[in-house]
Amino acid sequence: MTNTLKSIDPKMLARIQALRLMDDDFMTVVFDGDNEATEFLLRILLDRNDLRVKSVMTQKEKRNLFGRSVKLDILAEDFNGKKYNVEVQRADSGASPKRVRYNLAMLDSHMLRKNDDFDKLPETYIIFITEDDYWECGKAIYRVVKEVDCTDEHGDKLPFEDGCNIIYVNGSYRENDALGRLMHDFCTPNADEMNYSELAEKVRYHKQEEKGVENMCRIVEEYGDERAAEARAEGEKKGKMSAYFELIKEGLLSISAAASKLGMSEEAIKQQMATMPQK
Repeated sequence: MTNTLKSIDPKMLARIQALRLMDDDFMTVVFDGDNEATEFLLRILLDRNDLRVKSVMTQKEKRNLFGRSVKLDILAEDFNGKKYNVEVQRADSGASPKRVRYNLAMLDSHMLRKNDDFDKLPETYIIFITEDDYWECGKAIYRVVKEVDCTDEHGDKLPFEDGCNIIYVNGSYRENDALGRLMHDFCTPNADEMNYSELAEKVRYHKQEEKGVENMCRIVEEYGDERAAEARAEGEKKGKMSAYFELIKEGLLSISAAASKLGMSEEAIKQQMATMPQK
């Protein structure tokens, strides 16, 4: 270990060594700007050998002027103009169908220019890699199939072809095939235990090489600062909500006025107030 690495806080080093590709703050660093690594990943996830990645960005923020913005773990584009959003989710709550819906909505809202025809929306892949088997059916891959509630002359249901492909990947899948080996690599912190050298070398760089480790230290610190800021903001919001709720109960503020000040719906305020402990 170099003198530079020895000077780093051991707790910070231990935290970096424990990171896995299943951790979004580490995964996004490994794949950021790396077309080849992202192409390798997508080819296995989609079981395609012809896919070629043109560009890739990680932690790409899609802003919403009227509501919540979103940061996408991986956003890639191939040479045919198709878009790929890959997310890793350790908690099931982060992989809900409505989260998929929101990611797609934010992507689509940035795809067209003014007056563009909707048919110009590119084909999109939303891929969620979950640490556990989100749907609990024992499958490696879950593909969402959209159909119209009617049939053609052959009795087959008509497909709803909106150009969006939604895929869930079971991160606990461990069969001895390409996807099983990939999921093993996503879930181990040790590069020496990984199956694919294409990923292991990138992991080693960020955990063992001086420049890579220094970069990870900076990112982990920034990530911690960001999470602390989010926690403070959440605490402030909860405090403000409680104050407004008390005013509502005392008849000094209407629910509609509180909804406007908090950026919430009146129904959401009523639901929140119903769960508050009674004094």
